[in-house]
Amino acid sequence: MFGATVGSMKMFLKSADSLNKILVWQQSGSQRDEWLLVQSHVTLQRVHQVILEASVGGEAGDIAIDDISLIHGPCPDSDLCDFEEGSCNWQQEASDDFDWIRKWGSTLNPNTGPESDHTTNAPTGHYYYLPSSMDDQAGQKALMSSPLYSESKGSCLQLWYHMYGKGMGTLNVYQQSLDGKEVLIFSQTGDQGRLWRFAQAELLPRIQPYRILVEGVKTGPTLEGDMAFDDVQLIDAQCPPHGFCDFERSFCSWSNLGARVDQQDWLLGAGATPNPNTGPTVDHTTNSSDGHYIYVDSSVGEWGDMSYLVSDVFQPSSRGHCLTFWYHMYGSHIGTLNVYINDRKMHDGGNEEGYLKWTKAGNSGDQWLQDSVSIKHEEAFWFVFVYQRGMSTGGDVALDDITIQPSSCYSEPSVLPSNNSNALSAGLAVGLTLLIGSIITMFLFMLNRKWKLMNTLTITNNEVPREISMFDMSDHTQHDTQPNYTTDFSFFNILYEPSRHTTETSSDP
Repeated sequence: MFGATVGSMKMFLKSADSLNKILVWQQSGSQRDEWLLVQSHVTLQRVHQVILEASVGGEAGDIAIDDISLIHGPCPDSDLCDFEEGSCNWQQEASDDFDWIRKWGSTLNPNTGPESDHTTNAPTGHYYYLPSSMDDQAGQKALMSSPLYSESKGSCLQLWYHMYGKGMGTLNVYQQSLDGKEVLIFSQTGDQGRLWRFAQAELLPRIQPYRILVEGVKTGPTLEGDMAFDDVQLIDAQCPPHGFCDFERSFCSWSNLGARVDQQDWLLGAGATPNPNTGPTVDHTTNSSDGHYIYVDSSVGEWGDMSYLVSDVFQPSSRGHCLTFWYHMYGSHIGTLNVYINDRKMHDGGNEEGYLKWTKAGNSGDQWLQDSVSIKHEEAFWFVFVYQRGMSTGGDVALDDITIQPSSCYSEPSVLPSNNSNALSAGLAVGLTLLIGSIITMFLFMLNRKWKLMNTLTITNNEVPREISMFDMSDHTQHDTQPNYTTDFSFFNILYEPSRHTTETSSDP
């Protein structure tokens, strides 16, 4: 199911003695340019048919199916659970105060809860949520546990959560070993805005099977405290660095805004985009048609339609943050790509974009270009890429290799490392020695000229000057001959022999 206007697909069961169909699975919207596995465990004991039903969403969206099989017994546990076909064998805990509820669409209470799930970004998608009411008491809990995983399975846990409302409580995620010991690996408290948020945590080493527990804790009576979670996934590799995404496997912590705000989604693509003479033919990461990037398909929608891509939340830093990204804007009538930062205050006030920090419009050629944006914000914030569609269909825009680091984008003077400091010290010592040597050279040269002049006067007057006699007072003799200048200058050469001095200086730490 891939394309900007993919419709929906449903799976029904129909028994031979009834005209009614039972919905057991459904999906809508673009699901990446790849084959995805669907499993549904059913227990219908009567003779029945399986019906797959697809509905068209628009011209830019194809749906395909392949490799259908019927297997006796339960479906094997999946590394990813999006709750579209059920609970994925997640279980409600009996010892808690409330149950998590599987839901689609918006929650019943106003000013809280999501309007759609995270998986499909559509009102028909499913998630689990914990409703709030005026009968709630502080500290009451709802707990849900995953299937039992092998101790060798999984290194990183990822999930999406929604915590919007003034009366929001706390969401906790635990890793529980087979013997019942629990370790808190993620926790979030309070209102996090009207967005699905990304969470990930490194799983602790284990020697026995384990479960993942998701716990919601209430703060007290309120109608604005609905919390939800969706798309829980185990990854066998280490968690990716916070703020980096090459889009080779997924959107990482980036997500489409969806709901009523934007008109089109960013799509995960590889190779050339569907529209000719626009968009990239290779990604930036691998420089091949096998590598992935994200893009907006300009063949659908209207002039001025907006597509929002939202990052994870970043905490303020005294060093600021640097956003670095690669973009591809090639084609006729390319629209505008903007980068904003947003925070809770702006978002709660109805501002979906925030402050504009970077903008680019028009054709930049069939090439990947890099740019960066330096941010220093006093509140917790997030980045928003917004593409506004151009006048024609030849305007696909793409992004790849986005990095967000807690530092300035511009180089600043810094203290040299210790090895550079040693080199600088050695260089200063050599320079200082050369300066002193030059001064001594000049002094001896002037002294030598004076000595030569005085010696000339001595020969003329047949008299030995006192200055020359004093040099040889140790042997109580006086020389009435001209001094040996070669011997005198050899004294200077021993004092400052460049090769020898360089060797000694270089050994100085």
